[in-house]
Amino acid sequence: MNNRIALFDRTVVLITGLLALAGGAWVIGLFLNVPFAQNLADLIDFPAWRAAPEQVWFDLALVGILLVSAVIGGFLIALNLRRYRINRVVSPTSDDRGTIELDLATLADAIAREVEELPRVDAVHANVADSWDRPTMTLTVRARADADVPALRSALSRTERQFRAATPGIDVDTIFKLHLFPVER
Repeated sequence: MNNRIALFDRTVVLITGLLALAGGAWVIGLFLNVPFAQNLADLIDFPAWRAAPEQVWFDLALVGILLVSAVIGGFLIALNLRRYRINRVVSPTSDDRGTIELDLATLADAIAREVEELPRVDAVHANVADSWDRPTMTLTVRARADADVPALRSALSRTERQFRAATPGIDVDTIFKLHLFPVER
């Protein structure tokens, strides 16, 4: 996710929340006989609203609202589910004689295979993507419940140091997620 999408999501949630609060405040105002809420209710033409379902345009309006809502909802879902994968990064040691590019996804997969060899580790999943406008390499380590967690953390720290030594100057964040399986009964 990047900052623009997060800002858009927060704006949609803010507007929806404010509308819900305003509606709730209006209903409470009606219950408590607040004059402003009563004046708003007086502006509503209730006979017209009750007769609306019998009108010719009503079904078309409902279908139109349904289609527009479905398109907007699909757009919001697609926007938030989109992956921001990174294929190659350029090394800062590149100069006018040539460009050095590294395929971070391949490197992350190699690191995942190495971490998978650690004792009591069942699986490691590597993912390289933009997260909050930062290139991020995430390794999700799935280990058994009886794994030696301090030794595993030490091995992951060593892996991080080796990665930094192998890729000097490459600006990428690394995240190690350690998931332990439930204890067997």
